[in-house]
Amino acid sequence: MNSLLVYSNYGFGSYSSYPVISKYISNCTVLSILREEPNTLSKRAFNRFIRTFAISQWYRLSSLELEWLVIKQLYKNRPNLVHFLWAERDLGYIDLLNRGTAFPLCCTFHSCPEELPEVLLYRKRLKNLSALIIMSETQRPFFEACGVDPQNIYCVPHGIDTDFFVPSPVKQLEPDKFTLLSVGSYKRNFPLLREVAIKLRKYLEINIKVVSSERFRQYFADLENVEFISGLTDTKLLRIYQSASCLLLAVENATANNALLEGLACGLPIIAEEVGGIPEYVSSKCAMLTEAGNADLLVESIVKLSESSLKRDEMAQAARVRALELSWNRIAQKTENLYLSLI
Repeated sequence: MNSLLVYSNYGFGSYSSYPVISKYISNCTVLSILREEPNTLSKRAFNRFIRTFAISQWYRLSSLELEWLVIKQLYKNRPNLVHFLWAERDLGYIDLLNRGTAFPLCCTFHSCPEELPEVLLYRKRLKNLSALIIMSETQRPFFEACGVDPQNIYCVPHGIDTDFFVPSPVKQLEPDKFTLLSVGSYKRNFPLLREVAIKLRKYLEINIKVVSSERFRQYFADLENVEFISGLTDTKLLRIYQSASCLLLAVENATANNALLEGLACGLPIIAEEVGGIPEYVSSKCAMLTEAGNADLLVESIVKLSESSLKRDEMAQAARVRALELSWNRIAQKTENLYLSLI
């Protein structure tokens, strides 16, 4: 079996994000292109034109180039299957070639349910896809409402590199120090995170580290109990995870979440809001989930965890076990089994 995996790339880290799955799929060819925003008036005008009848409203000139490369591969090397790894970014017109089931076309969708109606137009054409992979069951109702056969919708979770993201090899030297870590920028609830940090100022033993894009530094500039960090390499990010006591995830919504998976793999207890697909990726053994938007409940969970080293150790072990269940080796095998069913 020769599968063709395609995606446009913003320049992710080497160990994070969904395209890492391509390293674990056997007998596959990868087509990747740098995703760029049109930066001239003429390019923006042409981009609007090619997006007119594209399925995705995030379609770009780079997406058009990517689909053209796929077409050339179809006629040159004849892969058994084509898999768009970020379909809501790059799915434009390739589905029109698949109306007669000329080749199995598999597409993975990552966006939250509230984004999908805005991003995906010409939804009837989604029925041209051989298989849709979703990251969370919260996405399923949207695609079923579009007329997609439920049997063609497969929930295959996001994976994690459990060889790179590992717990610290040495035990924490300062057992009385508790480091609360937040990682990420996309759909993060920074006002809520700031509120939590303010409420935690009276707990002197709790230090907070926020790893995010520089543009969000403003939320924490006046808080002495928050260390804001940006621009990390993969290795430095790993060290930050390994030096933390737990991961706090304050998000507006999520399907899968890279930071959540990386934290689990590094053996971090998780404190998060019960929103979106997060409950599908964790259990009460490794995570403490609270109702959305409630800073007091998040603070209560953080303080409770900081006061019990036994609870932290138990949750840390369970976190690593859960991460191993979501290792890329396992997720890639599930994906390959889906490929075989389509072929």
